[in-house]
Amino acid sequence: MRAEFSVGDTQAARGAESATAAGAREAAAGAPETVTAEHMVVAIAPDEDADFAEQLLRAAQRLAAALTAQWTVVSVETPAFLRTAAPQRDVRIDMFRLAESLGAETVTMVAASPPDAIREYAELHGARTIIAGAPRRAAAWRWLRESTASALLRLAADADVILISRGAKRGAASPGARPPASRRALMAYAAALGLTVLCTAVALPMLDHFDLIDMVMVYMLGATLAALRLGRGPAIVNSLANIAAFDFFFVPPRFSFFVSDPHYMVTFGVILVVAIIIANLVSAVQQQTLAAVSRERRTAALYAMSRELAVTREADGMADVAERIISEVAHGPAIVLVCDERGRLRQRPSATGRTPDLALCQWVVEHRQRAGHGSAQFGADRCIYLPLIGSQDARGVLVLRPADPKRALLPEQSRLLEALGHLLAVALERARLAQVAESARLSAERAALRNTLLASISHDLRTPLSAIAGAGSMMAQDSFPLDAHRRTTLGHLIEDKARDMTELLSNVLELMRLETGMGAVKRDWHLLEDLVGQTLRQNEGRLARWRVFVDLPADLPMLYVEAGLIVQILSNVVENCTKHTPPETRIAIAARTEDEQVVISVEDDGPGFGSTDTERLFDKFERGRAESNVAGAGLGLAICRAVARLHGGDIRAMNGRSGGACFEIPLPQPAVTREAVAGTA
Repeated sequence: MRAEFSVGDTQAARGAESATAAGAREAAAGAPETVTAEHMVVAIAPDEDADFAEQLLRAAQRLAAALTAQWTVVSVETPAFLRTAAPQRDVRIDMFRLAESLGAETVTMVAASPPDAIREYAELHGARTIIAGAPRRAAAWRWLRESTASALLRLAADADVILISRGAKRGAASPGARPPASRRALMAYAAALGLTVLCTAVALPMLDHFDLIDMVMVYMLGATLAALRLGRGPAIVNSLANIAAFDFFFVPPRFSFFVSDPHYMVTFGVILVVAIIIANLVSAVQQQTLAAVSRERRTAALYAMSRELAVTREADGMADVAERIISEVAHGPAIVLVCDERGRLRQRPSATGRTPDLALCQWVVEHRQRAGHGSAQFGADRCIYLPLIGSQDARGVLVLRPADPKRALLPEQSRLLEALGHLLAVALERARLAQVAESARLSAERAALRNTLLASISHDLRTPLSAIAGAGSMMAQDSFPLDAHRRTTLGHLIEDKARDMTELLSNVLELMRLETGMGAVKRDWHLLEDLVGQTLRQNEGRLARWRVFVDLPADLPMLYVEAGLIVQILSNVVENCTKHTPPETRIAIAARTEDEQVVISVEDDGPGFGSTDTERLFDKFERGRAESNVAGAGLGLAICRAVARLHGGDIRAMNGRSGGACFEIPLPQPAVTREAVAGTA
């Protein structure tokens, strides 16, 4: 259905609203159906006049308000429009800003045929009404090139097409009414004529040696070059000039436009048709190339951002990634400010070195509204302030200072910027949730560790405290006779239990120091035999009733370690052996080189581990047997693993070849020989 309204003046525009409202009442009363769509599409030609475009948008807004319908403004970029000057493209930006201020959505598409693209968009989004401007060209010229409005009337058979009349301006198709051609267009047409001159200059010397059909091929080559490089309009002009030059210089009678042989008219027609076909094909390919490149750039930007954000864990790292990618896409510096736990923006070093207006950025976060250039809030600012809104709260603000502010306001650029901002907001929210989850996990671990520590210490301290209290009570009783033997026995008992308590607390403090990383490892070069000897001297009293064997090869390399910590590992392992093996049994300490590592092994002749999961032995407060009369809090082996990993090594437990327990401590082997270290010393 076609309905046409005039928007030449205000009364006519209001008449459009009245006519629409009347049509709605007629439809409600059972009259023939008029425009009753819930979604309207307003088609804006790429080269539409600014004044008429404003009238068209305001008329569409009144129609949408009368019908309580959603309306979308659609503009199609053609290859010819992409070649226009920047001021003409800026008119479309102003139209989009006006449409958005009137409550419309805006969409930009790239296509060779605007009517087809608009029809497909309307069908895809279920729009039953299409509003467009009436044709500008007079009817006598429409047979040369169908207007967008006429094509929509022909193509959109299932939709209601409303054409807004141009009033008094309609039909003024005189050349003077058209805007003057740009200098670039004039140069293209001049180049098209120049190609004709060049083809003629090339073909004239060939006339005596080749047939006329070969001259036609020269001109066809020129027409093809014009279509490839100059566009459709200059290519058609070039074809017409080629026909005229070929007729004048080559077709008998020469140097005359008279054609004696009618067959040449077919040649002229073929030249023109082939040139038009080539020009249209080249134009379509160029348009599709531009559209593909534009889509590829947007897709590549989204993919690059999502890929890099997926592997980044820290919020500052995500902000750096977003700043770099968005700066490349928008061709201007971008700054990302991230909110802290209280929702306040915090300063962070930026690669651009710029400092945005923090008060304005905080306003954007609190109100969750876009501000700055192109928006209703703080529109005088040249920067664009975009809130980074997650699923619940704003996680930060994106500040962009585009090099071309007009280009940044295009709908496709705005949507790309919003998509990148949404990706960043989701990533920041993910990082925040991961941080909260990690904090909760650490809190739970600390609570569990605290409970386990209290339970273990209370259990392990109860026995020595009871023994000390009992010994002290006996010594304090006047009725209990204390000879020298009893006094010595009670004194040794109190001393041993106090030493056990001191050792337990020392292990707890040492493990806390190692796990929190307090203090750097003070490495130096040491011989393994010196470290083993120091271990045996420190545990001489404990090892007095055991047989200790040491087997260290003479060619072992020196170790770059902290001596005290390695001695502590060996002491804890040796102590574990004495606790779980009977006296007079064997404890063997050996070492070997393996896969660029020095592996230290300590093996005993005890019962071994059996089918026990040996990895659990290195957990905190884990004991080999749940119920045992062996003193200890289950921290010795946990300390050994922490010290070994602090040196880049590890510790593992297994059943030995003799059936007892075996502990292996692999430590990194430095690429320095013992002689080299001695030489430097």
